[in-house]
Amino acid sequence: MKRFAGYLIPSLIASVFMSMYAMIDGIFIGQKIGDVGLAAINIVWPITAFLQAIGTALGLAGGIYIQRKMAEDNLLSATKMKLTVLMLGGILACLFGLLFYAVRRPLLQALGTTEDSFPYAMEYLRIILIGALFQVIGTMLIPLLKNSNKVKLAAVASMTAIFTNLILDYVMIYCLDMSLMGAALASVLAQIASALVCLTSYRKELKGITLKKEELFEIFKMSIAPFILTFSYSIVIMITNIVCTHIGGDEAVAAYTLLSYIAYILMAISCAVGDSLQPLFSFQAAKKEYQKNKKMLSIAILISFFTILAFVLLLVILKQPMGRLYNLSDIAFQYYYEGLLYYLLGGILISVFKVIASYLYAIDSKIFANILIILEPFVLTPLFLACLAIPLQMTGVWIAYLFVQICLVGVSLLLLYFEGKKQRKSLEWREEV
Repeated sequence: MKRFAGYLIPSLIASVFMSMYAMIDGIFIGQKIGDVGLAAINIVWPITAFLQAIGTALGLAGGIYIQRKMAEDNLLSATKMKLTVLMLGGILACLFGLLFYAVRRPLLQALGTTEDSFPYAMEYLRIILIGALFQVIGTMLIPLLKNSNKVKLAAVASMTAIFTNLILDYVMIYCLDMSLMGAALASVLAQIASALVCLTSYRKELKGITLKKEELFEIFKMSIAPFILTFSYSIVIMITNIVCTHIGGDEAVAAYTLLSYIAYILMAISCAVGDSLQPLFSFQAAKKEYQKNKKMLSIAILISFFTILAFVLLLVILKQPMGRLYNLSDIAFQYYYEGLLYYLLGGILISVFKVIASYLYAIDSKIFANILIILEPFVLTPLFLACLAIPLQMTGVWIAYLFVQICLVGVSLLLLYFEGKKQRKSLEWREEV
């Protein structure tokens, strides 16, 4: 239990702080610019999240690979993979940064910018893409540190990023009047600060690289599930932004921006619980200690549920101040107020779904993990929005979110049941042999 808490608590703190990253930008931008600024930053967010998801996915995949090699006493392969993963992340950051920069204008138009929000979105995106390398490396080092048993340092790095972003947002948006360009620059510099904190310790472990095709392929293969898991909600944001733009314009997108922040912080709590325990899940699965994993998973779900429930109750109390804090217009505030209940109920359900998804990935149940992860962005969200948004307008958008979470919990529990059956058969076969 002590080891359990040692992984969980610092990771939970770090993830909550990191989830507040975009929320802080939103507060300053809402106060300074209003609905159109909030709409612009939320429309750009999926592109930022794509870059950060690359870093997180490679960091998680590399960390789990390293843990497996250590369990097999293959310390040489484990050590070489640390620098290799960082190099892969740097290459992908440069490639996608250049690609998105080349097509930034049609990309923003496709993502749902209006005539008013487009110039703000363009201003923000340009800086984010110039700093793409730091977006990837900064987010990649956090999970790598956790898997090197440096969870406290990872928490310090995350908090460094959030406080750097907070201070620079105030200076650049308010003092220097740099608008969304200042917000983007603050975000990039905060990631640089986080990376520097991580590298103070982690650089000592960067010894040698591996260019073996089978190992590189394994890392990319292992990265698919956590990439989709990390980026899936941003795909949901992208789809919902487009729907909100068509139904209610920038005011609807501004309201959805605040609701998506709330959902994101609740999701971050659940993901933190699951992701922080992935090294233990992975290590115990390799040792066939399924009962220990089952017990740890139950505790993780309970911790996730009650932590999120506490946050939900707090948000119910703060529902009006939150809307005013982001300087929502009267129309946007009405949209936000209507949708808040559905998002808080959905957030409670997230506490189960995200932990199970992290668990399935950690124990190498790739098929089940991928099924669970792709359902929300590619199947359920488009389906429910198509069915509900047209007849019910914005109310249908909010209800669709809740229905999606209900379905995800049901499917995750079903997949967990099937995985349990597989594990029992594996143990029976092992005993017979």
